Amino acid sequence: MSTLPAKFRAFWRRLHGTLRTGDAAHDFDAELEAHVAMDAAAGIEAGLSPTEARRQALLRLGGAEQTRQAYRERRGLLWIENFSQDLRYGLRTLRRTPGFTVTAVLTLGLGIGACTAIFSLVNAVLIRSLPYGDPQRLVYLFTPNPNLKIPPEVICPRYGDFYDIKRENKSFADMTSYEQALFKVPIQGATETVEAARVDEGFFSTLQSTPELGRTINADDNQPGHSKVAVISHSLWVSMFGANADVLKRSLQLDNAMYQIIGVMPPKFEYPFNSDLPYGNPHIVSTRIWVPLALTPKQKADRDIDDNVAVARLRPGVSIEQAQSEFGTMMARFNRLYPGQLGDWGALVESFTGLSIGPVRPLMNLLLGTVALVLLIACGNAANLLLARAAERGRELSVRSALGAGRGRMVRQLLTESLLIGIGGCAVGMMLAFIFLRVLPRLDPGNIPRLNEASLDGRVLLVAIVASMLTSMIAGLLPAASASRMQLTDFLKSHNGPGRSAGHSRLQSALIVAQTAMVVVLLAGAGLLMRSYINVISVDTGFSQSTLTMNIALGDRYDQPQSGRAAYLKSILEKISKLPGVISAGAVSDLPLAKSESLSTFRIDGFANQKGQIVEARSITPNYFDAMQIPLIAGRYFSESDDPGPAHPVIINERFARTYFSNRNPIGGRISTDEKQAQWGTVVGVVADVRHTSLEEEPQAQMYSPSYDTRENSLAVRSSLPPAVMVNEIRSALKTTDPDVTFSDVRTMGDLVSLASARRRFQTSLLVAFAAIALVLALVGLYGLMAFSVNRRMREVGIRMALGAERGDVLLLILKNASVLVVSGLFTGLFCTWLITRLLKSFLFGVSEHDPLTVISISVLLVVCGLVAALVPARRAASIDPMQALRTE
Repeated sequence: MSTLPAKFRAFWRRLHGTLRTGDAAHDFDAELEAHVAMDAAAGIEAGLSPTEARRQALLRLGGAEQTRQAYRERRGLLWIENFSQDLRYGLRTLRRTPGFTVTAVLTLGLGIGACTAIFSLVNAVLIRSLPYGDPQRLVYLFTPNPNLKIPPEVICPRYGDFYDIKRENKSFADMTSYEQALFKVPIQGATETVEAARVDEGFFSTLQSTPELGRTINADDNQPGHSKVAVISHSLWVSMFGANADVLKRSLQLDNAMYQIIGVMPPKFEYPFNSDLPYGNPHIVSTRIWVPLALTPKQKADRDIDDNVAVARLRPGVSIEQAQSEFGTMMARFNRLYPGQLGDWGALVESFTGLSIGPVRPLMNLLLGTVALVLLIACGNAANLLLARAAERGRELSVRSALGAGRGRMVRQLLTESLLIGIGGCAVGMMLAFIFLRVLPRLDPGNIPRLNEASLDGRVLLVAIVASMLTSMIAGLLPAASASRMQLTDFLKSHNGPGRSAGHSRLQSALIVAQTAMVVVLLAGAGLLMRSYINVISVDTGFSQSTLTMNIALGDRYDQPQSGRAAYLKSILEKISKLPGVISAGAVSDLPLAKSESLSTFRIDGFANQKGQIVEARSITPNYFDAMQIPLIAGRYFSESDDPGPAHPVIINERFARTYFSNRNPIGGRISTDEKQAQWGTVVGVVADVRHTSLEEEPQAQMYSPSYDTRENSLAVRSSLPPAVMVNEIRSALKTTDPDVTFSDVRTMGDLVSLASARRRFQTSLLVAFAAIALVLALVGLYGLMAFSVNRRMREVGIRMALGAERGDVLLLILKNASVLVVSGLFTGLFCTWLITRLLKSFLFGVSEHDPLTVISISVLLVVCGLVAALVPARRAASIDPMQALRTE
């Protein structure tokens, strides 16, 4: 142990000596000169001439330079000094070849930038911890019904079941149930619709989230009749209250009711996000206000289907499987105690994080795999550049080897130059990643959780640095190892032969083939996704995409009788219909592609085996179909005289008619959505299928009922005026009679189609962009190899032309060499594509993973681009003057 301080002091002295190289060397030279002078003086006294005396003194010393080297080795840390020398020499060398340096740095920078940009997304979406305490123990609770043909993650435990589970379970440390809501809030003189949630007292404790200011909602706040309180988000605190600390003394008006603000949540807490919920409220992107749920005892015992969401926190040591078992046992008991018309309810426990990020994990993995290939292509390009440069430096390296430079030192020198290129590539890559993150908000599809939180944090920076170091070392290793083996005699032998640098050429050609194969894989993936995207946006939606839509908040009218709500909506539609340019105006309870749907069980008079039948049910006003331009197939549309009462008329879609009226005329058929079958509607018309839930899912059975009480008040307006002009006309007309009217989600149906395809457009755009980058990198590599080959074969070309070869023959010779590389890479890539594209099956729509059109297209594209890249070097070779080429050699 006593030797450690001594070793540390010795290390410190040597490090200090290394860092003060200049002063120490000057002092040592002075001391060395004094020693030689004293020894020479003694020789002169012994009768030697001054010259001979100095020579003898140096001989006895062992040589001045050898002494200096021995001193340097003892004084400092030789490896640091050597590395410093390598760095300085590498910088000088790279400065002398700016074209090579810039090309190599940009090549690696593109690969590192792509890798860094995508990893920043993966870090934000998949890796970075959620802003809740121990999120891995959070779970969602669902009660799927096998009789309902809907996804299992739609229905959560009904309130009666939920509160029984909360009292009796042994698996959950805490539970919460909440509902999403929208409030009309006056902000800076205008009325805005703000996203909110009605939460119980266990909401914040289940998520283990504490406020930045004040407190959260407790049990007393959730008592019916208690004073109204609200917790607001950090973003609302900043935008509405200027981040003033006295916000806890302020009140907030929500739908004409005053709420006392009791807390402000931290910046990243805005749960529930719409992207976290598979079937959340489509109008809520993130939550900015939380108010008490305040259920009455009767509501807590209700076992009708509700729109609530249930979240629980597992007790320590309890697994999801154990919780699932207990939850299933309890639901089985509830099914026996409280039998219903819809049959038994199941039990499903889903991971909180898994449900929110599970659907996007395949996309993130796809993007990671894509940029990994781009990085490998960039690495191969850099390696090719370094191989070409090593061949050009063959004389220098051979001479250094002949003068005694060790192989290890030469490898280290070349790797140091690669490291410097990697550092430059890292800097360029970080800039490109920063630019990508600035552009990202324009690409954000809005349904990828926490995508807007992507940033260049410490983890991303570390990955970028490690990636740049690894790629630069990998790119430089083969050229360094190959060049370090070169001897002067080998160089002189090969320098004048036609087959010189054969090893380098084979290695460079192999790299080009590998790069081309990887480009083929990326182009195939991008082509398949592009074809899928085109197929998605080309589907027949069943409605006009030019129709203008908007939501009008009911505000305090929501609690009015049905007749009052209906009269209000009817008056709005009448005012809109009278505006210049308006062709038709209607309303619907749920707009197509708005991520909301109303499902209903039903029975058909005279139809057997009807247990658990589900239909997409919507309430519409008479002119809705005309406004949306949904074609009538049979029967008639609704009219103003149609009674919305119990015996109301019904319109169904073609899918409904084919499924349930395949052998008879649906017009006149009777349908009941009443569990007791006391009320029957009569089918009066059949309309075309409409893609309500997704562009990528076939239309389901749909049923429409006439009503001016659509609750959501989603308006559809068809006009001859541009949408922007029409919106202003509608707003001005309605504000004159109702100054408090609030509009939200103003957009055309084309905008909704665009939103419905946003994630597919996002993934397709990124993959196409990265495939294009990979193609450019590969073409640059091919161009560089062909240019290098022409330069090295100038003597051979000169001899061929001197012996009678035509310029066209030389042109074809170079293009043939390029074609062999491109075609070899193409077939290798197609084989890899055949193996890999099956992994893309879940991303495809309307196209096979082995689509021949895509294969042919990318093959033609690659061959044409490859020949174009090789054309410039080929033309240069064809224009060589034979005499000048031979004279130069």
